[in-house]
Amino acid sequence: MKVLKFGGSSVGSVVGLHNIKKIAEGADQPLIIVVSALGGITDKLIALGKRAATGDIAYIGDLDAIIRRHLDLVKEEIAEETVEETTETEVPNLFSEVEGEE
Repeated sequence: MKVLKFGGSSVGSVVGLHNIKKIAEGADQPLIIVVSALGGITDKLIALGKRAATGDIAYIGDLDAIIRRHLDLVKEEIAEETVEETTETEVPNLFSEVEGEE
């Protein structure tokens, strides 16, 4: 069994995600794949947290941009309508936890 961890630029685009998929599909043994945040998101979350901690409400726009990036990726990658609809509902729900609304 192999454990493969992908992060940063390898999960920063649809092309990168397709490359990960190809690696997984070409494996000749069982894999565990660990995927970190999309490229650049960790830094954006840190900056967002700092803004929020100082009371700068501009963090809301930062969070909206992060949410939009994830939703755009979902729309680009998921062709099955019911899965896309469910995901488009669930992604904002998960981010609302970041906002502290739940």
